[in-house]
Amino acid sequence: MPMVVGVVAGAVVLALIFIVVVFKLMWRVAEPNEALIISGSKHRTEGLEEGMGFRIVTGRGTLVLPGVQAVRKISLDLNETELHVDCVTTQGIPLKVRGVVIFKVGDDFVSIANAGRRFLDQQKMMSERVHNVFAGHLRSIVGGLTVEDMIRDREKLTGQTRAACGTEMEKLGLIVDSLQIHEIEDPTGYIKNLAMPHAAAVQRDARIAQAEANRLATEAEQKAAARGSEATRDSEIPQAGYQAERDKAAAKAR
Repeated sequence: MPMVVGVVAGAVVLALIFIVVVFKLMWRVAEPNEALIISGSKHRTEGLEEGMGFRIVTGRGTLVLPGVQAVRKISLDLNETELHVDCVTTQGIPLKVRGVVIFKVGDDFVSIANAGRRFLDQQKMMSERVHNVFAGHLRSIVGGLTVEDMIRDREKLTGQTRAACGTEMEKLGLIVDSLQIHEIEDPTGYIKNLAMPHAAAVQRDARIAQAEANRLATEAEQKAAARGSEATRDSEIPQAGYQAERDKAAAKAR
């Protein structure tokens, strides 16, 4: 009897160990910065008209059937791509626009599904695709602006570009966290020449202001010198009178 109990107890322990091992093999947890895409089962996702051939899991654990289902991960981290775009304005002036786009896969299931279909096996290609999207729209928008427009209101250029790319980015399952235009290079020197009249006017005004300051300083010095001479004269007149009276008195005494 004790032997039977021991065998049963051992079998139970082995069964529990087996269950734990199998559970660990089947249980997958999505980290906060990733989504699990589990293929092998049809699943309907809110926001999509048709059911998908995969399931999306974020922020929790789920069971995956080995051999029946496959699980892959897609990152929800921020990514960035640098923009180096050659553009031509409506005036025919060539410019080089430099900037950076910070983007990520959207957190909603529709965005994750769209990104999964396009980038699941080539997530490193996201930056290139995003660069191509923004480069194309940036060229188009700059082509409708003047250099002066871009200099006066760079935020307008940024806003128009971001809005124009919104629909395509949504189809890719991506959202733009930030778009910054860092620099507008001008190989022809148009912007520098554009600024020259203003710079010349500033220098002219500075020279005029300096000349006016010098004139006022000279006038002030002359007035001060005149007041000094007047004070000296005024003090010398009484002294001369006193001296004359003393001389007169001395003459009478002799």
